[in-house]
Amino acid sequence: MKRKILAAMAFLLAANTMTAQINTDDILDSLINDVQQGKEVENVEISLDQSTSMKHRLLVIGDDQLQGIGPRLYNYALATGYTIFTSIWMESTTKKWAFSSDLRQLIKKVQPTFIIVCLGTHDLAGGDIPTRTQAVKTIMDDIGDIPFVWMGPVEVKTISEDPGVVPMLRKTVGEDRFYDSYNLRLAREDEMHPTAEACQKWVDGFIAWLGSTETAHPIHFDTPKALLPFKNVETHKASYQGKKR
Repeated sequence: MKRKILAAMAFLLAANTMTAQINTDDILDSLINDVQQGKEVENVEISLDQSTSMKHRLLVIGDDQLQGIGPRLYNYALATGYTIFTSIWMESTTKKWAFSSDLRQLIKKVQPTFIIVCLGTHDLAGGDIPTRTQAVKTIMDDIGDIPFVWMGPVEVKTISEDPGVVPMLRKTVGEDRFYDSYNLRLAREDEMHPTAEACQKWVDGFIAWLGSTETAHPIHFDTPKALLPFKNVETHKASYQGKKR
């Protein structure tokens, strides 16, 4: 079942003029509910004023790092008028996403115009770079022609050195689609995860890069003036095995 959802918001400054406002948060709740029920959504258009309309539907997939960076990404998207769908698979690796059909099914349901991948943290603990390279290529095949970027992993303090994951990601994905986070100096809440404040700084740098000419597909985001509660579409536990291909 496909739904076409149209909404308009007008901000009229003239005195004695009635202002028509529609709660975009309610619209997002409706969209998220559709995706969770397995419905497809299309042709979403939210006008924030007479000259601005939503241009992107974002799909963000990743491991548990997305719990930290998700809230800031979510608020950037909403501030700009974009719809955002996030899927968190705890402790997931490139191989887990590649060996399952989850990404393909999410793409079919969400029909995103732009995809952000946040994977690699849990690949740092393993070797077998050739297999992980193929996994990344499979993920890229699943994405197809949809514009995407890859948000690389930060350093894990308990791992003495990167076994080659970050260079592999950069080479496979492409320099202009890979945001290298590995050497960022971020305060930590543990050996693997940055603090909430550090996650905001991490995302701020990523968003600045994403809007620059250094990327294959520059995309503009407005800075959020208010922080709304993060609404994640789905979270899978580390024990989740993924949907079969």
